[in-house]
Amino acid sequence: MVLQLLIWFLFGITLLIVSINDFLFFRIENGIVVFLLSLYAVSCVFGVSGGNFTQGISLAIGMLIVTCVLNRLNMIGGGDVKLLFPLLLFSESNIYQFIIGVSVSGVLLSVIYALFASKILFFRKRMISWLCIFYKEKKEFRFLKIVLPSLSKVNRKSVSISKYPKSALKQEIPYGIALSCGGLCVITEVLLSRC
Repeated sequence: MVLQLLIWFLFGITLLIVSINDFLFFRIENGIVVFLLSLYAVSCVFGVSGGNFTQGISLAIGMLIVTCVLNRLNMIGGGDVKLLFPLLLFSESNIYQFIIGVSVSGVLLSVIYALFASKILFFRKRMISWLCIFYKEKKEFRFLKIVLPSLSKVNRKSVSISKYPKSALKQEIPYGIALSCGGLCVITEVLLSRC
């Protein structure tokens, strides 16, 4: 039971890190995806996940092919493609909760970005500028590299608002947040069903 809680806790924390990085930097680091895949492998070895491994892997591979095609058509980001694979593996028989979580949070995210695009862009720019100052100039804030792995790859000048479209319809939306919400719905369902 302790190992099970630890694995789901690490999974949840990783999804929060993914959401923050995707919101701020529109990046989903390969290291995070590798960590999620490793966490899934550990959970299968110790019987925490993997109860429906064949369904999970076949669905994940099928969706990987579909999302790769969508990525080539510029309809989905590459980071979202690679994040979706381990999330579908973890979903296994809770795929409906995952789909509902992604759908509802994706619609909410789109509406929020449509209504508040300029305010969100201003907030992002301020946050990144502030984080860059602390990361580059203050040694005691080096722990930010763990929580924000993309921070070391940006600087304050690389995130100017003028770089982004003013129109809400042309605004890039960090759907890694919606995918993470779907993963959090899976965690909630698994923990509620086992309590």
